[in-house]
Amino acid sequence: MSDAFKQIELKLEKLASPGIVPGLARLHMLLPLIGNPQKAFPAVHVVGTNGKGSTCAALSSIFTEAGYKTALYTSPHLASFGERLEIGGKRVSPEKWAEAAEKIQTALAASKELQNDRPTYFELITAAAFFIIARENPDIAIVEAGLGGRLDATNTLENVLLSLITPIGVDHTDYLGETLAEIAAEKFAVVRKNTPAIFAGGEVPLEKQFKQTAYEKNANPFLLLELCSVTRRKTGLDGTDFSIFWNAKQKNLDLHTPLIGLFQPDNAALACCAAQLLQERFPELNEDAIKKGVAKTRWEGRIEKAADNPVLIFDGAHNPHAMKKLAETLREIYPPGVLNIVFAAMADKDVRLMLDLMKGLSPTLYCTQVPDLARSMKADSLAAAAQAHGLQTAGSFENPVDAIRAARATGRPTVCCGSLYMIGWVKEHMDDER
Repeated sequence: MSDAFKQIELKLEKLASPGIVPGLARLHMLLPLIGNPQKAFPAVHVVGTNGKGSTCAALSSIFTEAGYKTALYTSPHLASFGERLEIGGKRVSPEKWAEAAEKIQTALAASKELQNDRPTYFELITAAAFFIIARENPDIAIVEAGLGGRLDATNTLENVLLSLITPIGVDHTDYLGETLAEIAAEKFAVVRKNTPAIFAGGEVPLEKQFKQTAYEKNANPFLLLELCSVTRRKTGLDGTDFSIFWNAKQKNLDLHTPLIGLFQPDNAALACCAAQLLQERFPELNEDAIKKGVAKTRWEGRIEKAADNPVLIFDGAHNPHAMKKLAETLREIYPPGVLNIVFAAMADKDVRLMLDLMKGLSPTLYCTQVPDLARSMKADSLAAAAQAHGLQTAGSFENPVDAIRAARATGRPTVCCGSLYMIGWVKEHMDDER
């Protein structure tokens, strides 16, 4: 990360209250003090458990290919704070972030209420991003929620044209609820009155819950499969080929995404259907823009081929829902017993289930941890858990880069996964390894 971005990050951390404190009251006080930027631009709001980032990236790419000025706000970042916001496909300069941080600092200093109840780090980042986006005056902003939906900082958006909801799984139970229905309720709560919403779908009870929530708000709900059907043709290390059949048009569209994964066609299809629904307002969102946009989608850290000879793959799968998708994709590409997996996980995740989901790959695990991160499960504890689950291990490594070196020295393909924090740390510390 550049020194300039690091300084901005540190400044926002110092201004913020520690930890996660759910609620929108602080932002509702702060945003008017910086000009109510949340009102100034139209947005697509994207929530869900997994797949949000790649769906956002695909939709942003489609809008950009159609010739529209597009803002893309995502979280978390991997290696650089600057990854969080792009305008027109380019990262926003640290100077613009610094200006936004200064504006926020001034606003906080002027408010006794906010001095006594400081916004969280993510709330301040979101306010800064909205301030920048409003100044840039894009045609559309694609905004990814952080945690949950109903009480997420991004849910302060006031000009939402469409809500997109990616697949929902169990995660962040401390904040969102322990059951799938409770977690889904937090996500579905972002659906706006008299506004379309698309849900990727999943279990029938969730789909019914989505429709019921939308009808109560007089929203216009769609399930992905009501709009199109998706057929995957090929998945490999060069990306994914698939076809979308538009139900309303009775027409097929063949597509390629450079993103790797059995699940990527569904993520891309969600973005494509969003483009179709928004075409009346944005007429250049035609099939040519969709095809080119999907083909140019970039999204780091999600089944990302980072090196060859031997292959090195980064993936931020950090919960069982994402690990299941990763394992399914890897089984499509590699036979059992071929892979090395460099694995780290946060201690508050369901590590046992994540380990169980790897068994079908028959991998050799190189257990590691994220340096200087208290939430990270210690490498030796992770190795003990893996062995107890009947997985073969090659030892524990306090430094992830050492684990990757040892795994790649065997000449076997290596997958580095289990934590977005680890992927970010590795990207910062192993540039000389590729």
